[in-house]
Amino acid sequence: MTMETKHKIAVLIDFDNFNNEEFLKLLFDELNDYGDVIIKEAYFSDINTTIPPEEKTQWKFIEKMQSLGISPKLQIPYTKKKNATDIRIAIEAMDLLKRDYITCFCLASCDSDLTPLAIRLKKENKFVIGAGVESTPKPFKDECNFFINIDTRIKDNKPAPHKADDPQKKPHVQAEKYPGKKIKDLVELVNKLIEENKDEKGFAQFSQVIEVLKKRQTDFSPKNYGFANKNTLPFFKSMLKDFYTIETKGNTAFICIKR
Repeated sequence: MTMETKHKIAVLIDFDNFNNEEFLKLLFDELNDYGDVIIKEAYFSDINTTIPPEEKTQWKFIEKMQSLGISPKLQIPYTKKKNATDIRIAIEAMDLLKRDYITCFCLASCDSDLTPLAIRLKKENKFVIGAGVESTPKPFKDECNFFINIDTRIKDNKPAPHKADDPQKKPHVQAEKYPGKKIKDLVELVNKLIEENKDEKGFAQFSQVIEVLKKRQTDFSPKNYGFANKNTLPFFKSMLKDFYTIETKGNTAFICIKR
């Protein structure tokens, strides 16, 4: 299974730590790029600890679930201070594996407890999308085929403050939002991949570089750098044009490091 396949997606949410309504709405929007979300289930152990105070009434909680199209699943803890939510999610995922039409699982969690489940689902040839925040532990991110940093997307969707007294401000504000370490780390990795795959003229096939990049950095997406969509070629041509030369021969693009 690949990211380019039009998937039938089952979304399993650890609602004990991934319950922000803004996060959930954006997650479902992002998943539309990968296929059809046919199952949305949120698992939680205690409504009093996972739901914000203003939503703790039964009706407001029901309204929230209905508006997002989520089926809530309460998992009662059988031992004090022991959370059984992750085990319930794993059991439900194993049951869903019997449905051959489900080709992709999205595991939404801000911790790494679902890492073993991600590994198992990949062994069953399922495409695994993880969703969490930038601080979600790396082992979980690495075991997903693709990972969505929801909080990064939220930040990028908010308009930058306008400075009326800055006449030299360029129109492409987003291209300048990440001049520091974030872009530097990406360029260093891409440079390494180009060096590993270049021909005698210094060019590497663009699609090959991107394929390896997404395997080594599973949360890579142009959207993480303020780009409008997830299309990599326009992203490189626009936001990384100072670092790379891109040439096209027929329908194939090639990339070279600018010296």
